[in-house]
Amino acid sequence: MPLFKHEGIDFNYEIQGEGIPFLFLHGLGDNLKFAFETFNNDEKIQLISLDQRGHGKSGHDSRKLSYERLASDALALMDYLGIQRFYIGGLSMGAGVAVNLAVHAENKVMGLILLRSSATDEPMKKEVIEWFSTVSMYLPKKNGSQLFEQDPIFPSIKDTYPKAIDTFKRYFEDDASVNYYKKFIDIPRDRPIKCKSELTNLTIPTLILANNYDVIHPIEYSLFYARNMKKTSYYELTPKTVDAEKHKIEIDTYINTFILSNSKK
Repeated sequence: MPLFKHEGIDFNYEIQGEGIPFLFLHGLGDNLKFAFETFNNDEKIQLISLDQRGHGKSGHDSRKLSYERLASDALALMDYLGIQRFYIGGLSMGAGVAVNLAVHAENKVMGLILLRSSATDEPMKKEVIEWFSTVSMYLPKKNGSQLFEQDPIFPSIKDTYPKAIDTFKRYFEDDASVNYYKKFIDIPRDRPIKCKSELTNLTIPTLILANNYDVIHPIEYSLFYARNMKKTSYYELTPKTVDAEKHKIEIDTYINTFILSNSKK
């Protein structure tokens, strides 16, 4: 696996294909495999991803995790690869990292792709923050998964958004989630931007993909970005729970079309 070092930490990354560079970032508790499983890139697009700090096979240190720190890591990778300008996007936390990078290094960004955003100029919803905080409490413990199921909050999560249970349970099988469990405290409490004006100043084309019926990624978060950014294309995806194949096809079509069409301008 290729590695690069930044701030004394080894980062795992992967590149597929050649052409227009697109850095696609995973969400909280996931890894770079997400990018290659979620998006089938056109032959004219080079797909790049990395295990973000404290995720997958990348390292971490004792410092608090934040969107700004993760954006710095992503930019460091592109500098290391010698890529001056690129498209950047992500899912959930990855979308927040992409926004933060675009705000602080707009001259590097050809276009921005936000898939199911989980935070705006405010952190995640208090209820969701509590969910992640509870999971983080049990991750380092022996039999943590079973203890989590016995916590009083478990039934309320199951009633409110049962899909989240599957996600949270996977964390207990993931070494990076167990070893770097504090990220589930840090990121839900952080925010990608400080205020709306940071968005209104952006002039780069932006693709916003959302879907309804998602407590962790409420559609109003995606609408927030659509309302406060200038050059946006907004689409609602078919939810995975309704039709997973159609959901995948829509992502491929929207992203490939967005990158290829904006690269001709």
